[in-house]
Amino acid sequence: MAAMALIISIAALGACIWLGWEIAGLKQRWGRLYGLRAAMVETEAALQELMSELDEAGQALLQELDSRLGQAQDGSSTSLSQEAAAGGQDVEQTASQSSLEEKRAAVIGLAERGYTVEEIARDVELPKGEVRLILDLERFRQ
Repeated sequence: MAAMALIISIAALGACIWLGWEIAGLKQRWGRLYGLRAAMVETEAALQELMSELDEAGQALLQELDSRLGQAQDGSSTSLSQEAAAGGQDVEQTASQSSLEEKRAAVIGLAERGYTVEEIARDVELPKGEVRLILDLERFRQ
């Protein structure tokens, strides 16, 4: 009987030691998981900050491109305005600006219908580079 009690005691002690090791392992794994969670939270915060910076940079780029496109259009319209001042033809300048807006709308409409840049440039009578710029600006705005 004493031998049986000794065997049961040894088995119980073995089970306790094994459970202790398992609990220690679980604590280590929990600590690693908690560390990973903290790293994920920090990474998410850093990614959100980067996204914010990218958004700001994108908006600044859009404004710069709009400004340069406006300057390019103003450059052509200033030559028209000089001609208009010399010849008294203010109507041509207004018509030219509305024509540019119509061409821009036409470029976007044709692109939405699946036309290629070359086809759009030919149809609207604009350089391919200008068509690409208009389409890129429109995509970035969306």
